[in-house]
Amino acid sequence: MGFAILMATTFVFLLMGVLFESIILPFSVILSIPLAFFGVYWTLFLTETPMGDMANMGTVVLIGVVVNNAIVLVDMINRLREGGMDRMEAILEAGHNRYRPILMTTFTTVFGLIPMAVSVANMMGSPIAPLGRTMMGGLISSTFLTLLVVLIFYTLLDDFRLALRRLARAALPLSQPERGPLVEGADDE
Repeated sequence: MGFAILMATTFVFLLMGVLFESIILPFSVILSIPLAFFGVYWTLFLTETPMGDMANMGTVVLIGVVVNNAIVLVDMINRLREGGMDRMEAILEAGHNRYRPILMTTFTTVFGLIPMAVSVANMMGSPIAPLGRTMMGGLISSTFLTLLVVLIFYTLLDDFRLALRRLARAALPLSQPERGPLVEGADDE
């Protein structure tokens, strides 16, 4: 199961690297995964649900689901910044514009999982309730924490990306062609 979690996280990271055209900014999206695990733990603890096969399966599925909110948020910030908006202004605007759609998609999914979370049904001999509870707890915690923590880490990682860019420019100065006279005959004077 640990290998499945590692592979799922790796694939999500690689996809985000391609979509964001950055190696550093996908870490702000990946951060939403541990935020989901926090909710999984507390939901299973409070409902006294053991961490069985179905809960583990829910955790792996959760990795692909919880990053959606962070992707929507970070993508909106990047698009606003490409349009010429200042970073802080873009973060506030994206948070304001994406807040409602993020909550709507999360709560529709959570309410859709309620029948599974309270079910006594079994699938291949395993109860399905832990799968629903795992998904619900992870979605709720990652959504609320994503709206705050991902934005903070986006700022920190963007600062880090800009610092690396400045460092690379200082370490590898581009050779500039020698400048000749601007006007013919100017060097004769």
